[in-house]
Amino acid sequence: MKIVFCTAIVLSTLAVAPASARERNDSPHSQACMAKNGFNLDMWRAHSAGTDAQVLRYIQCRDRVSAAQAKAIGIRDHNFSAGYR
Repeated sequence: MKIVFCTAIVLSTLAVAPASARERNDSPHSQACMAKNGFNLDMWRAHSAGTDAQVLRYIQCRDRVSAAQAKAIGIRDHNFSAGYR
């Protein structure tokens, strides 16, 4: 019974993991989201991507998440200025 339970947990974890994966910043979709928000990949890598609002909208577009989720991702990844919390 323990083996069945452990197997179920492992399989459910593997099934959920890809859904939470973020898109790479150099993918065509990510770069289209950057262009829509007024910056490019070089600016993103140099941490000069514009305002915190632009970065928030970019993360929303890139990861296809809500504003609250995008803000949590940006804070966790240190994508915002120090005063944005």
